[in-house]
Amino acid sequence: MRSEGLSGMKYRILGRTGFRVSELGLGGHEYARFLNPYHFPERKAEKPVNHDELVKTQSPRIKLVESAINVGVNYFDTGLIEEAQSLGLSLRTLGRRNEVHIAAETMTPVARLKTVPRAKWRDTMLEGIDERLSVLETDHIDVFNVHGVSEGYTRERFEFVLDVLKEARSQGKIRAIGAADHNMSFIAELIRMFDCFDSIMVPYNFYSREAKDLFPLCKVLNVGIVVMKPFCWPYYGISFTNFCPKDYKATTFSPAQTSLRWILRSPEVSTIVPGTNTVAELEENVGAISKEGEVDEGILKKSLETALSPEGKEKLKALNKMEDVARTRAYIRGYAKRALEGWTDY
Repeated sequence: MRSEGLSGMKYRILGRTGFRVSELGLGGHEYARFLNPYHFPERKAEKPVNHDELVKTQSPRIKLVESAINVGVNYFDTGLIEEAQSLGLSLRTLGRRNEVHIAAETMTPVARLKTVPRAKWRDTMLEGIDERLSVLETDHIDVFNVHGVSEGYTRERFEFVLDVLKEARSQGKIRAIGAADHNMSFIAELIRMFDCFDSIMVPYNFYSREAKDLFPLCKVLNVGIVVMKPFCWPYYGISFTNFCPKDYKATTFSPAQTSLRWILRSPEVSTIVPGTNTVAELEENVGAISKEGEVDEGILKKSLETALSPEGKEKLKALNKMEDVARTRAYIRGYAKRALEGWTDY
């Protein structure tokens, strides 16, 4: 079911959660320009950022979150702990927590249980949930995703994670249980066996279409679908817009908007959570929904062809050599290097 807000933003229902979510959400992992690890070089992964240090990089993010809410975005995805901290600080500063749905997760919880004694599994899970609640500065998380559920999987550990999440849901700490993974066939088997997820977050775009096979199953069981990585193709971590033909002539929709429109033509998709770093990027993404007109999907095909051609390989080499004194985009070089070496996450 699709509805429209006053700003032109359109909304869909997120499966059995019943949440009315904006077709355009805001992704977590692309907080890189403001939350890049190079800003906090002494911090280990999943260790909260020092509050005073976080505040120094926070102003642009608050502006972005405020702008997103003002245009009707109401679904915010967070992954790494610094992403949750940043969103929590933004929403508290703005006083707008009650206007949005928050998705959160702890990193690879199933695999993490492998590293602790069985007697500490419950404490480990609950501490992770409580920490996310704390850094998000909220009393509940709308969708708590089991991140990387296929990593370190055993039935015992997975069922234990589910039981703890159900306990947290009964306590009101979380409102829905989701999954975030790139392994589509594995997610499908879990849904068939356990019917355990209220929503799933999966990559789906013009290049990576495996998630499409999940759509009928999710529709039958009323499992909401959140799409991540809408621009991150055909090389993981690198936007396809890097490979748009030089002679491309703009139409009503930009290449990025065309990619979003292509995804949203699937009614099973509830929302897309593209990485968004600036207000300008946000405004461009919103245009995919608010504007009317014909969509030329040819630009997606041409970009893919270019990316997979010798010209695309040269572009990857250039990205791999890209200099950046501020080092805030160093991760692009890393992804380009991996792509040249044939590494892919799809």
